[in-house]
Amino acid sequence: MKLNQFLREIPLIGLVALAYFLVALAGAEVPARPLLTLGLPSGAAWTFTTGELLLLVGLAALYIEIYKATHTMRSTVLDHILSLGVFIACLIGFLLAPALGTSTFLLIMVLSLLDVIAGFTVTISSARRDIAYTDERPR
Repeated sequence: MKLNQFLREIPLIGLVALAYFLVALAGAEVPARPLLTLGLPSGAAWTFTTGELLLLVGLAALYIEIYKATHTMRSTVLDHILSLGVFIACLIGFLLAPALGTSTFLLIMVLSLLDVIAGFTVTISSARRDIAYTDERPR
């Protein structure tokens, strides 16, 4: 397998989860640290945090992962296995690592679960369309 093909198979949501883990290791309050605060015309102040940035990147990664699932290639199975591995790692991290026991990481974990479910669903739907059904009963 070529290197660039292998890199295409890496689940992007896993990279988002890894980034969250690294940010959380830097300090317990880092995911909640404000990156940007804007005053809205209503007078309210909107604050954008590091954790919310990672969620936004995770949503974009989910879109890309679903798009990748629409291509039926031999390596699609590897992509699904790696996505399932990312979900299992996120679940274990959420349950056992105190720095990952946050609502933000829970949402990243749900994104990885949606990646697994959508990947299998899209692949099964695509495979169903590729199968030609014929009526070849003897007459």
